[in-house]
This record gives sequence, structure tokens and C-alpha cells, in this order.
Amino acid sequence: MLELKRLWHLQILEEQREKSLNKRIDPKITKKLKELKTEIEQGQEKLKELKDLYEQAGQLQKHFSQEAQVIKDKISAVSEKIYGGSLQTKQIETYQQRHGDLRKKLLEIEDRELESMQQREDIKQQWEKQKATLANDTRSFKELHQEYLQGKEEIKERANDLAREIEELIRNIKQESMTEYLRLKGKYPNPVSRITRDTCSGCHLSISFEQLKQLKRLEEITYCNHCGRMIFWDPLE
Repeated sequence: MLELKRLWHLQILEEQREKSLNKRIDPKITKKLKELKTEIEQGQEKLKELKDLYEQAGQLQKHFSQEAQVIKDKISAVSEKIYGGSLQTKQIETYQQRHGDLRKKLLEIEDRELESMQQREDIKQQWEKQKATLANDTRSFKELHQEYLQGKEEIKERANDLAREIEELIRNIKQESMTEYLRLKGKYPNPVSRITRDTCSGCHLSISFEQLKQLKRLEEITYCNHCGRMIFWDPLE
């Protein structure tokens, strides 16, 4: 009976190891990791877009600044003509008209330059906000990924512990008993059954009274007369 109890224990350990190997990390964690990964990738792409927009706004601002300077130079040149004393009255009127047109154009360009400056500042604020969001998502991903890896390592360690227990237990089981156990395991995932209250735990059928008495007396391997599993009497149940 001791031999069969060892086989029973071996069966339990093998079932536990199988469950351990098939165990999966909480699907909520893997789902959240995928969501965070997508958010991070989208955030990185958004940062790139904002960076490009910021640079474009800077180039536009520089363009307006240069254009404004050209007009300022023209205004200075026209002013020198007007107040230089070399122009006739009609020419002065023409240059004054040109001066006014240039001033008007300068104001328009300066307004557009201010708009590009404000646009650049708005983009910068969006960039800072997006950068903070990305940093937070990245931190959350790293923390959750560490939890995921730790869970996988715990599952692996548990499976290894069970493998060592199984190996140690097999050393204490006779070769012929182990051979018979493996033969029946090819037919049943649980080749060893306990008899509790005259019922086989494998097929859940009742054994005969005579077989029950025989099972209580004998130490040799006994089989269920219904399913053929190895059976042993467990009086604790």
C-alpha cells in the first residue's frame, strides 16, 4: 500500500506540474501591456509630428522676420529719399505713398510673425504635455512588464521545484511499479485511484465487497475491476 501511495503522490505532483507549466499570467496584465505599448508607439509618433511642426513654425517665423527686415531697409531708404532734399514735390508724394504701402505691408508681416511665434509656443506646450504623458506611459509599462516577468519566473520556479520533488519521489519507487504506472498512464492521465467508501476515485464506480476486503489485506498492486486503474485503500477518507 505504501508503494501505491507513493505512486498516488507522484500522480498528484505530475498533475500540479502540468498545471504549473500551462499556467498563464493574468490576461488583464498582458492586455494592459499591449494597450500601453500601443499608446507609447502612438505617443512617440505624436512627439515626432509635434517636433516637425515646431521646426516648421520656427522656419516660418524666421522667414517673416527676414522679410520684415527687408521691408524695414526699404522703408529706411525711402525715408532718406523723402527727407534728403533731392526730390521734387511730385516725387515726394510718390515716395510718401510708397512709404505708406511699405509700412502697411510691414505691419501685416509682423502680425504674421507674431502668429507664427504664438503657434510655435502652442506647439511647444503640446509637446511638453505629450512628453509627460509618454514618460508616464513608459514608466507604467516598465513596472507592469517587471510584474509580468516576475510572474513568469515564479511559474518557472514552481515547475522546477515540482520536477525536483518528482525526481526524488521516483527514486523511492520500485522499477516494476514505475513501469506499470507508466503503462497505465498511456491509457489514463490518472492511473492510480483511491478507494474511499468502496468507490474508485477514477471511474467513480463501487468495487465489490470481496475486492474491498482483499484490498485491505494485500500489499501488492491491485486493480479496479471496472476501469483497470491501480487502486489502494485510504481509510482516512
